[in-house]
Amino acid sequence: MLAIGEQISVVAAFGGGSKLKPLRFRWSGRQIDIREITYEWATMNGKTKRLHFSVTDGNTLYELSFDTGSVLWRLEGVET
Repeated sequence: MLAIGEQISVVAAFGGGSKLKPLRFRWSGRQIDIREITYEWATMNGKTKRLHFSVTDGNTLYELSFDTGSVLWRLEGVET
């Protein structure tokens, strides 16, 4: 996986039990629609939880993260 580490804008939905689901994001001037979330996990950065999502648009695998303290999304990596 190619490390990216860039802040991105994400459209996401909250479901039952406050479950967060990214739907699409913008990176390098283009919109990427998420077809499937393939894996989810959480890590701690001090007292702040970071939610991670492995997602695909059907062609490329992306790792997104959401920092619950700063409320910011990042594109962590890309695998084609």
